[in-house]
Amino acid sequence: MSGGSESWLDWVFKFINFAVLVGILVKFAGKPMKEYFANRHKTIKQKVEDASKALKEAEALKTEYEQKLSRLGEEIEAFKKKILEDTEKEKQKILNEANQFAERIREQARLTYEQEKREIMSRIKEEIARLTMERTENLLKEKFSKADHSKMVDEFIEKLRSMN
Repeated sequence: MSGGSESWLDWVFKFINFAVLVGILVKFAGKPMKEYFANRHKTIKQKVEDASKALKEAEALKTEYEQKLSRLGEEIEAFKKKILEDTEKEKQKILNEANQFAERIREQARLTYEQEKREIMSRIKEEIARLTMERTENLLKEKFSKADHSKMVDEFIEKLRSMN
């Protein structure tokens, strides 16, 4: 039994040794270890809180972006509709301006036509008058002789005297 009692005593000494070692560690290293573990606990707790806060912010952003994405189709359709309306308005504006420009060109052409017509008619009348005068002069030269001319002058002078 001596072998069994030694082992029992060995265990007791080992336990006492361990208790003394733990006591010494607690006495000298207890406060720094307690502070280290408290600081480590605080750090881990702060990181968990920060991670939780970041997760909540990320979830809020995710929700916000999901809402924006869900409205994106509607916004695209509204944008397309607005672009089409603006394009149609611009098209109508351009067509109206083109029609007004064409009307101004037609009016200008009509005025130019009228002016040229008057000028041509005036030239034709002048030419007719000139030709008539030439023809009359030629006819008078052919039909009247110097004697007829003298006779006409004399008659004219007689009429003037008789008027006085």
